[in-house]
Amino acid sequence: AGAAFPVKTAQNQIEVGGKTTEFHVSVFADKVLVIISQNGKPGTVTHTQRARGLGGGARTFETRVLLGKRDDIVMVYAKRVAEVVAQKTDKPLILTLCLLDESPEVFKQVMQGLAGVAIW
Repeated sequence: AGAAFPVKTAQNQIEVGGKTTEFHVSVFADKVLVIISQNGKPGTVTHTQRARGLGGGARTFETRVLLGKRDDIVMVYAKRVAEVVAQKTDKPLILTLCLLDESPEVFKQVMQGLAGVAIW
């Protein structure tokens, strides 16, 4: 079966922590790609999907780093972005994240910027 094309894509750009931050979201037939970058580079690439076999309770996710550094802030972003995506679709998430500031205020602004991407 062929995938539906074109791929649904949307983007947003805002100032976060004094830096231009770009958001690109593409919904493919089998995955969602989210790119968040403050310098035009992809940064760390992660894959996040719902954990299998856990019925009932809280929504849990499995995240693994495909390329780049594995650190706590990357994992927090991957989980939080996956939670946002999971409100709209069960497709796995590929996230590329390149931020120059990892402060809590930047995190809050980034999540608001992501919410401004009108893809759904």
